[in-house]
Amino acid sequence: MTRRTCLHRFSLPFVAHTLDQRPSQTVSQRSTRIPRQQRIGLALLLGALSVVLAQSDVAQAQMLSLPGRGGSLSGALGPSAATEPTATATTAPSSGDEGLSPHALALRARWVTVPGWSLDAFLDAHTKLDGGWGVGMEYLYRGLGKHVELVTSLDFSWLNADSGNYLGKGNNPADQTHYVVFDKLSTLSVDASLIGHWNLTSWMEIRVGAGLGIGVVFGNIYQITNNSGCNIANANDPSNCYPRNVGPLPAFTDNSRRILESVACEPDLRDSTKDTVLSPCYRRVETYPFSGRVVPVLNTLLGFRFRAHRNVLFHLETGWRLVGFYLGGGPEFRF
Repeated sequence: MTRRTCLHRFSLPFVAHTLDQRPSQTVSQRSTRIPRQQRIGLALLLGALSVVLAQSDVAQAQMLSLPGRGGSLSGALGPSAATEPTATATTAPSSGDEGLSPHALALRARWVTVPGWSLDAFLDAHTKLDGGWGVGMEYLYRGLGKHVELVTSLDFSWLNADSGNYLGKGNNPADQTHYVVFDKLSTLSVDASLIGHWNLTSWMEIRVGAGLGIGVVFGNIYQITNNSGCNIANANDPSNCYPRNVGPLPAFTDNSRRILESVACEPDLRDSTKDTVLSPCYRRVETYPFSGRVVPVLNTLLGFRFRAHRNVLFHLETGWRLVGFYLGGGPEFRF
């Protein structure tokens, strides 16, 4: 029951009793007439009741128009009763680099390998490199674009492959097979690469890229021509294919080194044309792609980068660099 209904039930009987009461037979006509002042009072009372009811209706309409009450405000209630729309759009996850400079430094360590199958297309006889390693330092510039960074690196790699027989693809094994010794072979190189990177999650991204550089070779390579009746079947076996003035070389040892140096082409072991199938002699090889032991560097990369902290990330990567495949990683520091 509303407030208005209650007031109507209360006021109507009162007014009816007051205005419609019949005069009794014992009372005079003058005494039953309602005084003027009383009528004015009744009119004022009814007017006040109407104002109260009107205000009650407005308050009820405002409550029904509030959010969650099932109603909506009409324009008559004014702008003060309007509700603002609720924002539902979600913001993209932060990259974590806000406020950081585009510069970073990284350290890396890698295992380097030259598997035998990677040389089969170029050589009929060869050894392999399984114990190579490299360490390096990188500078990363992330200001080229959202998904591109420039990486320059300084790298030292140990590339001392196993000693053994080598024969070029399609060459005659009888006079073109050489026993090759790798002596402390290593490189120091620099390169610049463009690396693309894309987030897989808020803490991991994939990285792909490539670059070019230049390197300097340290250490030496020595060789001697084999002449023990080598053929394609035994060219890869130094115990059957070897220089006759040295004898079989099933494994390279310090004693093997002394024997080879005793049949050197020159006292200082420098490169020489004296080494032939008729008179094998031990010599240093000086044939590099450029003079001064300078070599080109090709670098490729496929890897992942993991965020451990706002300023610290870790790399896990693989690819090809200089002469072989690598697998490694290391920390990156952002400032």
